[in-house]
Amino acid sequence: MDRQSGKHKLLLKTLSASNGPMSANQLWSQLKKESAGIGIATVYRSLRKGIEQGQLVAVELESGSVRYEPANMEHHHHFLCSDCSRAYDIEGCTKNLERLLPSGFQMTRHEILLYGRCADCQLAG
Repeated sequence: MDRQSGKHKLLLKTLSASNGPMSANQLWSQLKKESAGIGIATVYRSLRKGIEQGQLVAVELESGSVRYEPANMEHHHHFLCSDCSRAYDIEGCTKNLERLLPSGFQMTRHEILLYGRCADCQLAG
């Protein structure tokens, strides 16, 4: 296994173990602890590779804020902490969203994003 594929596998493992989607910078911070010398450019290359190979999906939680998560996850939504900016997965989905649509509209997909303070930030004060 070459160094690049090893780092890619580590990135995939880190995202799979995460409790929510991560930004490139969040991934880089985490990966530096486990793989000294990994650069942000390597993280971006690995993310691009993961998307191209269908292993990862990009999730836009806020305008311009892209996070990444494994592509094989069940349909779910997210919670975004307004203090630390970490995102968390929320399992399940609200039913009958179509009833909220104006007459004549058709929904093709949806994303529900909840905002608040995570447990760690609440404990911190």
